[in-house]
This record gives sequence, C-alpha cells and structure tokens, in this order.
Amino acid sequence: MKEFTLIELIEGLRQNKWTSVDLVHMYLGQIEKYDGYLNSVAELNPDALQIAKELDEERLAKGPRSHLHGIPILIKDNINTKDKMHTTANSLSLADLIAPYEATIVRKLKDAGVIILGKANLSEFAYFMSYDQMPSGYGSRNGQVKSPYHESIDPLGSSTGSAVAVAANLICVAIGTETNGSLMAPAYQNSIVAIKPTFGMVSRYGIIPISETQDTAGPIAKNVADCALLLEVIAGFDDLDPYTKDYKNHLQDIKNAFLKPIINGKIGIIYYSDHTYSAEEKEILEQTRAKFISLGYTVKIIDFEPRKGDWKESLLSLFYEFKNGINAYLKSVSGYTKMTSLKDIIEFNLRDPEKRMKYGQSILVDSQKTTGNFNDEEYIEFRKNLLIEANRLENMMQEENLDALLSTTWASYAPVAGNPSICVPAKPLTDLKPISIIFVGKKWDDAKLISIAHEYEQATKHRIPPQLA
Repeated sequence: MKEFTLIELIEGLRQNKWTSVDLVHMYLGQIEKYDGYLNSVAELNPDALQIAKELDEERLAKGPRSHLHGIPILIKDNINTKDKMHTTANSLSLADLIAPYEATIVRKLKDAGVIILGKANLSEFAYFMSYDQMPSGYGSRNGQVKSPYHESIDPLGSSTGSAVAVAANLICVAIGTETNGSLMAPAYQNSIVAIKPTFGMVSRYGIIPISETQDTAGPIAKNVADCALLLEVIAGFDDLDPYTKDYKNHLQDIKNAFLKPIINGKIGIIYYSDHTYSAEEKEILEQTRAKFISLGYTVKIIDFEPRKGDWKESLLSLFYEFKNGINAYLKSVSGYTKMTSLKDIIEFNLRDPEKRMKYGQSILVDSQKTTGNFNDEEYIEFRKNLLIEANRLENMMQEENLDALLSTTWASYAPVAGNPSICVPAKPLTDLKPISIIFVGKKWDDAKLISIAHEYEQATKHRIPPQLA
C-alpha cells in the first residue's frame, strides 16, 4: 500500500478523492491483513465506520471542523475513551475497565473531528511493571508487540503499538505517552518520528499515570510535519491538569512551525561520556554536523559527562508518584473496574502469576512500599537532587545560546526536566540497526525544535518503510 502522509490524507479529503469512510475501510483492511503478526492494535472501535459516515455528512453540510476532520488515528491503551472500548494499560488487572470519562486529549481530538479507530498496545503499565527482563511491548492482556522490520529487532516502548502501527502503515498517525523515553525509544527503533512536547503543553487528565511530574502524551507519525499537525490539536491549557497552567504564557504556532526555517541557528552535538558510540554513530553525527553547517547553522561539539550513578532518585521518586497517581486514577473510575488500589492489582496478579505477571511485578511492589505522599522528606530530597542533574541540558542551552542539542541516543535529562524532544530517522534501516537523531530543545521552544527537526528531515529523508509479507 502507498505510504500516505497526514497532509496527503487531509488534501485528499478536501479534494473529494476519498471519504473518511474510505480511510477507515483502508486502515481496517491493513490491520486485518498484517496485525495478526504485529499485534500492535489492542482493540478496534466498533463505531468507527458510523462515526466516519457522520463526519462525511457533516463535511458536506457544514464544512470541516478542523484540518483533522475525518482522519482516523490510534491512541495508546492507557488513555481513557468514553465509548465502547476498554482502557487497560495492557494489563489483565484492568481488562474489565471501560472508562466513564474521556481524557482531555480525546475530547480535543473528537471535537476536531478525529476518528478514534482503536487502541494501540503498549508495554504493561507503560513499562512500569517489573525489573525482571520484561520485553518492551509485552503485556498480560494482549501479549507481545513485534517489529515490522525483523523479528530480531526489539520494538522498544512503552508506546510500542502506536509506533509499530504507524511504521507498518496500519494507521497514518497515532498518540503515545512518555514518562522517560516511551515516545523517543519506539520511534527510534521503528524509523519514524515522535514528539515529546514540553511538560505542561498537553493535558494528562484521563491518562493512566506513572508520574505527576514527567508524564505527557505526544504524536507519532512518519514525518515531522504530520506530528506538528496532530500536536496542535492536543496541546493547550486544561483546568483539569494544573501542570498546563504555564501554557497560556508560552503560546506557539505549532501547526505551521515546520514552514518557518531558523535563521542563524546554533545547535550542539552532544556526546555523552557514559555512552559507547559505535563507528557508525560517530559517522552519522559527523554527517549531521556537516549537514547542519550546509544549512547555515553554527554547530558546537559538546562532550558531556553525566553524574556518576544510575538516576536512582528518578526511579525512587517515580515509586511515590506511581502509587499516588494510580490510586487516584482508580478512584476516578470506581465502579467500572474491580481494582480499587495498587494493592488490589498486586494481589490480583499473585492469584495467577504465570498468566498475569509472567515477568514479575517488582516495580509495582516497590511502589506499594512507599507512602505515596509527596510531603515525605525522602521524596522531596529525591526530587531536589534529581532536578539539579536533570536541568543541566536546559542550563547549557541557555548559557551557550543554543537552539537545540542532538545526539544518536536518548537520555533521561529531557523527560525528567520537562524539555521537548523529537526523534527523526538518521539512516535508512537496511541492516537491522535502527539509528535516529534525538533533538532536545529548551522548555517551551517546541515550535523552534519542530522547525529544526523538519529541516534536517527534509534535507536527508532517511525513512524506509518496512517490507511486510
């Protein structure tokens, strides 16, 4: 099948080349044909065709609601939809949950005329389940998501299904979420694009949480422009998520950002001392340096030494936040699932461990051991130490007057500190070794980062679609 971009789908609808019903039929056909192996889709919306029909009729009668009117998408199965679909985080413990309210981003998408075609699989509880070698993309409810490129490739996660479905053309665009790498990693490994926006740009209300201070949703697509068009719709202040309060002070033209090249830009190519760069990675970074110089940028090479240690405070603070967040979420859906607390989930899993916790649940258990109280001195100390380190990239960009940093690896700095990130393919995926460039920008510089990433993407065009049998 031809690999359509979102812009092409929008233009085709505008020119009456196809209808939204046609698009739903097309992607349902792709899912039926290929997803038996890939396992990227958790559940399909039984009302999708009827919704598409109604949106086609509305377009004819009144015109489109937005640029995304009538476009089908997939959303990660940790995001509430108030319809006939479940919200399970790919866990058998929540297999009975049909949420009584929808996430703010789902409301925004529906208001824009978007068709929620279905839910995408993910690593169970967004990969916050077990230390014990649980594969990315695995969950007790729906099993293992697989790479569309080769069975030996780890598709990474936790937004595994969203990324695989987009890469395999089972859908044009999708929504994922990230706490620490869950948008960047699967995009990197599936030769596609993802944007993790500045923390606070996108509401998390109605999303099964891990971290009150790090969680965000973001778009996944095959190019930067498509991601920007989707991000424009889901971004914005939400009085149901107090962390979005700063959005009003940082209004940006996200939708058109890719049309505005940066003049006299300055970027840093960062080499993390704790990462062993292969010869291929070094070559790619040198090629990237040369490419940006040819585009008129000043490029600074930065040797960066992270602090010694393993981000221990990050994980320990997440234990507190997960217990607090999941208990509050379960209270908000009380009566719609048998689970009422993290303790319930742990006990449910223990009753059938081989089926419900094949790889253990050590992270759930360690989270339950905390008080979940953000006023605890231990938690406050964890967060203080964590942010001192995490803000180093932001401080460096401010001090050096850099528009962005880039590397061939992702790190915890951007998700912990709240900086925006964008993943863009860095080479054709021909040898089973996906490599991408991860761009990091200053907080609330999302539009500028989109412009930089788009300029690189258009100057290189490295993405190659998978060959599906």
